[in-house]
Amino acid sequence: MSVVWRRLRHTVTRPVRRATGKRRVAEATDTTDRDATWGMPTGVARADRLLVPLDGSPAAEPALVFAELIPTQAVRLLLVEPDTMGPTLASAPEIETWREEQTRVAEAYLVQAGERLRRQGRQVETSFTFGDPATRIVEAADDADLVVMTTHGRGAGGRAIFGSVADRVARHAPTATMVVRGGARAMVPAPLIRLVVPLDGSPLAEEALPTALQLARHLRLPIHLVRVVDRETRFDSIRAGAAAATLAREEAQGYLDQWVQWFAERSVAADRGLLAGPPAVALLDVLRPGDLVVMTTHGRAGVRRWLLGSVADKLVRTSPGPVLIVRANQDRRHTGERAPAGAMERE
Repeated sequence: MSVVWRRLRHTVTRPVRRATGKRRVAEATDTTDRDATWGMPTGVARADRLLVPLDGSPAAEPALVFAELIPTQAVRLLLVEPDTMGPTLASAPEIETWREEQTRVAEAYLVQAGERLRRQGRQVETSFTFGDPATRIVEAADDADLVVMTTHGRGAGGRAIFGSVADRVARHAPTATMVVRGGARAMVPAPLIRLVVPLDGSPLAEEALPTALQLARHLRLPIHLVRVVDRETRFDSIRAGAAAATLAREEAQGYLDQWVQWFAERSVAADRGLLAGPPAVALLDVLRPGDLVVMTTHGRAGVRRWLLGSVADKLVRTSPGPVLIVRANQDRRHTGERAPAGAMERE
């Protein structure tokens, strides 16, 4: 991932809520050029590059279909073979023969897998290596703008590997990871028509917004912002009375309206929806084929936090479209680093 893209993700400002007794939105400044694509300002060479990890099986190949839907200059296809068979062989020559055969088969497979991307005019690079799949993918993601991978796959000998690998990559990769459901219940690929961004009012959930902004510009897609009023919040409001429940709903709507306006000021179409119920269930009710969910791996603190393994995991397993995971910048929260100018102020 380019240095400019990293910097962009932490300099796009948020609407301001000032502690004046009522909310109002101050003019937010956008430090990016409005013609920027994938985080690269005008005048800087584009660096749009996808990384698509594969494992040689049809179960991992739905990622290729979605890679074809995302217009980029370059795509790197990476196949990692877990180096577990070699130690079981009797001698060093046998191990070397096995590795040579695996390399020959993998390289031929990658050439074939990239054929459709080449016909699109993409620059396709192929790479094969041995080792721990998640570790190798995270290393390779260092110079990628986006990782596109499936949740299921089969390595040599029928080993199921990609479920846990996708989880580890989404948690540790230096760039966002688009997770596509593969396996027996693989999602049906459809052209992307909308970005859906779940928010819960926390700055961590808002860290998905710069990525959503650039994706919307790059793919020319509208954004649908959603906030779920979960059971705990609703019960708190009910106990406080009808007036408090109405106020909580109005505040949630006002919060989303601020972000709709923020996107409009940046020439990106956005609307919003306020949902009620368990977050994963409520979100699944509004998702449709062609939606791409963009969300962080963490949201609210405590029992309401969104983790890959809870809300995001449920969306990956059952959503009709892919889920793009943006790893929240936990380090910034705990190092005392100053928030970007225009960050949301809390009353």
